[in-house]
Amino acid sequence: MSSDSDGKEPGEHARDAAFGSVGYLLFDSLVHHLIEKGILTKNDALSVVQTAAAVVRSRMNGGETPPLQTDAALTILERTYSSFEALQVRPETVRRDGDNVRSLRPSLHGDRPRFSTDD
Repeated sequence: MSSDSDGKEPGEHARDAAFGSVGYLLFDSLVHHLIEKGILTKNDALSVVQTAAAVVRSRMNGGETPPLQTDAALTILERTYSSFEALQVRPETVRRDGDNVRSLRPSLHGDRPRFSTDD
């Protein structure tokens, strides 16, 4: 059976892609659920994505991560940010389940982060 230049068999690439896809779906679904239950604020979820985007950009600027991988990572983060940004929080749910959650605070990292499509 032939393998790619990275030494992986074609089936391993498909499995890795499936793991990544399912992992993203689970993360996104969990965060949406936590926001809807009032356990996590929408602003906090957005701030997490902003932090991740800043780390990815700094790794690229520091030469740790190739630009192609950085662009792919920023595309995923942009999709995640947009997903959380579009989420409509139901006030009645937040009041019922989120009594211990503080009201939205200003973003820790400023406005919307820069993604690969912004360049």
